Amino acid sequence: MDTEMTTIDGDEQSDGITIACYMNEVPLFVEAELVRLYDMLYSSMPFFKAFRSTEQLSSYVAWRNNHPIAIFVFQFRDGKIDVLNEMIEIDQVEIDRFAHTLFAKVPAADIISFKALKTDRRRFSFPSQRCYASDTYVIALPATSKAYTAALGKSTRTAIKYQMNKVARDHPSFTSRFYADEDIDEQHIRDILKLSEARISSKAFNFSHDEKRIINLVKMCGLVNVLFIDGRLCAGSINYRIGSSYFGAVIGQDFAYEKYGLGKLTVYLTICESIDRHGKNFYLGGGPFDYKGRMLGVQQVMDRLDIYRSYGKLMLNFGSAAKTVMVGYVRRLNVWLHKHEHKSGARFVLNSYYLWKNLRKKDS
Repeated sequence: MDTEMTTIDGDEQSDGITIACYMNEVPLFVEAELVRLYDMLYSSMPFFKAFRSTEQLSSYVAWRNNHPIAIFVFQFRDGKIDVLNEMIEIDQVEIDRFAHTLFAKVPAADIISFKALKTDRRRFSFPSQRCYASDTYVIALPATSKAYTAALGKSTRTAIKYQMNKVARDHPSFTSRFYADEDIDEQHIRDILKLSEARISSKAFNFSHDEKRIINLVKMCGLVNVLFIDGRLCAGSINYRIGSSYFGAVIGQDFAYEKYGLGKLTVYLTICESIDRHGKNFYLGGGPFDYKGRMLGVQQVMDRLDIYRSYGKLMLNFGSAAKTVMVGYVRRLNVWLHKHEHKSGARFVLNSYYLWKNLRKKDS
């Protein structure tokens, strides 16, 4: 990274907090501290490197007693500070401290934008705007996979046991294997992505994953489950691990083995494997899928938060503010459409939405 413009400020606050701003620099210690503080894929350097632009990245660190208590990685361009950290809970006091510091250090900044966070209050020291951004389902993992299985509902345990026994009885060669680090085979990743794309495209229009970025992220922090029958990949899942948390990302299963419910089996097996690897949390991702609740996932809702320097700056950026509101409504509509995708009208709108997304992807 370009560090010629780096500035480091050690401003001590009245409450004993020391603030450091590193402009156009992310110090080496930040990667490990992000994991320690947030344990969250979407607030980690591997995710930023794979799925976000790393040009002119800057970082903010709040210290107490020589230990970071808050770290935000951000970019500043065109009057706006975009915070890359996502899907984390941040205390309102920390957000206010960050906003005060950045508006003072970057006079040209009019807006500070958090794409997806959870915070405890709706009033901030500056004018702000909040709307629904996304959600995820998280499982607090017990000490053993046996304890996890016992905590599942009776019908869910029975269904998993039945499906495991049936596929093993019908296909004695059935095996489940996990791969991490250098043991991961890129072809397995591509095969799982293709199976996933085929299933989603059967419900929506011509869906495709970002294969290159996913492979890059898997190389940094991936855990891949592959289910084999007769030595051939028939299902699997792509997952990531950050600190003590695991994140389910992509599930793929061959239509030929539909009756065995291999997609749900790979989720169950991966959760158990995460427990065996001493994981503390397993994230199932967002979306209104009933199985996530049955697997003991608890929904966490995240908001987009835009903070403005003043009401005058809010009015000058009215177009951006209106867009934020509209995006929030569109995301809530998307959730509703998925819940009612069996209805023809909802299916038509979803197909149109995925067509638009794919056209945008081709243009970008």
